[in-house]
Amino acid sequence: MTRSTGNRPAEIFGYPIGNRSAEAEGIRERHWCPFVNRPCNKKSRLIDYPFGVCSAEHNGEIHTICPRRFEEQGSIEGVSRVLEDVALHYFGDFNNTIAFPEVRLPNVGNIDYVLVRHKPMKPEVEDFVSVEFQSDSTTSTGGLIQGILDFFQGRDLQEQTYKFGMNTYDSIKRAITQLMNKGIVYETWDTKCYWVVQEYIYANLVNRYGFKTDGFSSGHASRFALYNFVRKDNRLALIPSRFISTTIDEVYQAMRNNPGLPNKDEFVRRLNTKLQARLSVQFSQTEKRGSKGLR
Repeated sequence: MTRSTGNRPAEIFGYPIGNRSAEAEGIRERHWCPFVNRPCNKKSRLIDYPFGVCSAEHNGEIHTICPRRFEEQGSIEGVSRVLEDVALHYFGDFNNTIAFPEVRLPNVGNIDYVLVRHKPMKPEVEDFVSVEFQSDSTTSTGGLIQGILDFFQGRDLQEQTYKFGMNTYDSIKRAITQLMNKGIVYETWDTKCYWVVQEYIYANLVNRYGFKTDGFSSGHASRFALYNFVRKDNRLALIPSRFISTTIDEVYQAMRNNPGLPNKDEFVRRLNTKLQARLSVQFSQTEKRGSKGLR
């Protein structure tokens, strides 16, 4: 069936909404996350089972709204596609490499994954690289909840649309804070970190803050690993598109010199309009009180 352009869940418990296979339905009945092979951990106060929307379709584009979505299985058993891609890009292969999740970075926060290459036959670090996942978020999420409810009532969502929005700006604000705080650490340590995002989020960084459109240097500590979704075998698959690198200084200069900064004169004009509306009422009331006193 040809899908209409609209807003709806794209994947429910790991499978596209058009996939009603026995395999997909079995996963959904268990409220299972097939990407990490554990129960879904997303919650909503509006339903009494996990909020199993992995990605949402908004205006015809697929948006990852759960970081676990980046755990999609790669070609190596037990290793996600993204970690495999990062390992191949950074180390050249996956030999003697172990992935550790949720590693504490003192005084800064947690790192989603640290890929550690150990010395052959020795429990000793030879090199390591950090990996961070940045998914998106939604507004008016009740619309997505209604989509889930309709789906489990047997409704075909591929021709439906629901009222919710993407909160990409909030996602980016959180990502920028982490990029700056952690990026300074990685540059000080002379180590590297890959920030895993979809292409549209990086495009937003370019348009909103003036990030560079492309370019990669092996000396840069902060690298963006960019991904798109494609439909494959009745599933959605993450496909790497490119790598872009940057430095904290580049990020700071881009944001400082961003041509999209608001105009001060326009801001003052808006303040004048507000003042005129507010004070005209006060002046009018003062004049009325004054005129009464002259009688």
